[in-house]
Amino acid sequence: MSVMDDVQRTAERQLDMLEDVQRTLAALTVRETGDDGRVIVDVDVSGAMTGLQLLPGAGNGRPAALADAIVRTAVRAATQAFTERAEIMAVFVDDFAELTGESMEPNGRGVRPSYREPFTEGES
Repeated sequence: MSVMDDVQRTAERQLDMLEDVQRTLAALTVRETGDDGRVIVDVDVSGAMTGLQLLPGAGNGRPAALADAIVRTAVRAATQAFTERAEIMAVFVDDFAELTGESMEPNGRGVRPSYREPFTEGES
């Protein structure tokens, strides 16, 4: 087995990993319900709404309450999609680094998403 065979085999595994993660992300959808199950929102991997179902009684006949229920449910769904996407990518980054023997983190600093409390004026 030559060095070129090793390089080709590694490249093929890397491509397979990239295609797998792309397929997984493309298939990621999240469904959340709100307003006691009367508002159902589906989102894709980017958090974009792909489906909305409103069952009888949603918002209790109040437009503002309905709008609030839709937005809150969509935000929960998008947050869940982002969490799942981050978990998928964390596994991919670890597996890819294991395959190549090199970290994918630039300059040794982490690039994975993390949650920070919003900054408000007057805080330091």
